[in-house]
Amino acid sequence: MKDLITVSGNKVIPSPYALTIPEFKILKVDELSAVYFFVDHRSPYSVYDEENRWEQIKEVLKVRASPNIKAAIQVYAELSETSAVKLLKAARASVTKLEKYFNDVDLTMMDDNGKPIFHAKDLISNLANMAKVVQGLDDLEELVKKQQQKENPNRGGVVTNKYSQ
Repeated sequence: MKDLITVSGNKVIPSPYALTIPEFKILKVDELSAVYFFVDHRSPYSVYDEENRWEQIKEVLKVRASPNIKAAIQVYAELSETSAVKLLKAARASVTKLEKYFNDVDLTMMDDNGKPIFHAKDLISNLANMAKVVQGLDDLEELVKKQQQKENPNRGGVVTNKYSQ
């Protein structure tokens, strides 16, 4: 799938194909930027969960959620997400949940019967496997990059201009 939107110098540039899509045509540049930053896995905001991601984007771009933006988000997701990208996003969401688990674990917390809710043995085991989780995420990100480069007709993903032909 060819990129619908590219980013150059922190400026979002829609492809000619993207401009033919009704949901994208009606958006202002900042609104289209918000769509890209919210949906695309290459976005610097992709590390946040959806709620925090939107809050960050809204604050930076000074845009509000609207039905037009929501419709464009749905279309962008449908057109740009491959199976590998969907898996990458699910993996990132799982890492966020793991982060919350490690932040919330309290080894002194007891249930109603006085037994510990969290066990040190389980925590140590989970911590020992974190390197595998991080490596697996890195491998998946690399796989997505390779897949996208393979789909791009230009070597190394170089963008051609009208003088290159």
